[in-house]
Amino acid sequence: MITWLRLLDSARLLAVIWLSGASLAGCLSSEPPATQTALPRVVDTTRVLSANGPEQVTLSGQVRASEHTQLSFEVTGEVRTVLVDVGDTVATGEVLATLDKARYELAYGQALASEREAAAALQEARLDHRRQSDLAERGFGSQSQLDSATAALESARYRHEAAVASRRIAERDLAQTQLKAPFEGTVSQRMVEPAERVSAGQGVLAVISDREGYEVETSVPETLVSRLSPQSEQAVSIPALGVDRMAARVHQIGSEPLSANNYPVTLALDETLPGLRSGMTAQVHLSMDEPTGAPSGEGFRVPLTSLVYDGTQQAHVLRVGTDNRLQRVDLQVLDTTGNHAVVAGPLTPGEQIVARGPEFVAEGEQVSLLGEGPERFH
Repeated sequence: MITWLRLLDSARLLAVIWLSGASLAGCLSSEPPATQTALPRVVDTTRVLSANGPEQVTLSGQVRASEHTQLSFEVTGEVRTVLVDVGDTVATGEVLATLDKARYELAYGQALASEREAAAALQEARLDHRRQSDLAERGFGSQSQLDSATAALESARYRHEAAVASRRIAERDLAQTQLKAPFEGTVSQRMVEPAERVSAGQGVLAVISDREGYEVETSVPETLVSRLSPQSEQAVSIPALGVDRMAARVHQIGSEPLSANNYPVTLALDETLPGLRSGMTAQVHLSMDEPTGAPSGEGFRVPLTSLVYDGTQQAHVLRVGTDNRLQRVDLQVLDTTGNHAVVAGPLTPGEQIVARGPEFVAEGEQVSLLGEGPERFH
């Protein structure tokens, strides 16, 4: 009987626990589920160009100071001191690093002693030549003795000149144990530490200066570099400073390709912006010359990667409209040249369209433009 009572109490306890759990689950399920707002998809865009206008190409680049140099010692030796570090400001002529100069002091002392010895020998040769000249004038000396004195004087003069040159070289080598700043600027790189042994010409420090302004380095594919004019006016964006467009000028076009057959191109910035630093990322917007045989006339130029074809082979692009919502624009493809197509349709030069991957977004979708707004990291 007692056993049955215990079993009955246990069943009642389990029923209470089950009812409590069901009630709690009902309370939890009555709350609305949390919703998470989807972030707009990031798309790469480009601007629509007139078919008979210059082609625009956007490339990545890097800002650097126009005046920059890598400093090195002109003599070999052990580094004694490095007096500056990366980020330090230096003045013109300031000593930045030194070598152990004991060996060069000894060499200078030896060269100085040789010069003094050669000077004494020259003075003695001059006196002997003067005596032989006086004797020859009074008829007591022979011509052969005068000729020997003259030759000895010339030889002593040459030895003295060589000794002076050796002393100057030793003096210069001694002075080269101090590495000095060639101009006022900032240390951008430090390659050695004290007690290291360096050879002549080995990089020790890199110094930059903004007194000559800044420039942007980029690389242009081999298929486009011939269409870039030297000294042509271009535009550069600095995303870190929020600068959309600033004027620049093609300063140098490299004659030797870098990796992947890209040629180095340097653009000089027309102005210096507050906060601009060497090493910042830049976007270079290049206006390319028309290629030979390019189509002319009405229409617009868009990248081939921006075109989407539906089931009827109707081509369209996705235009960025109000609030960054995508709008479908049907087009007629007139011609294709290189990586671009000439199209006709209700477009306007300067409008933004999806440049790559339009098949992954849809009409009416709100997007975020690559390079604009805060970056998102996943």
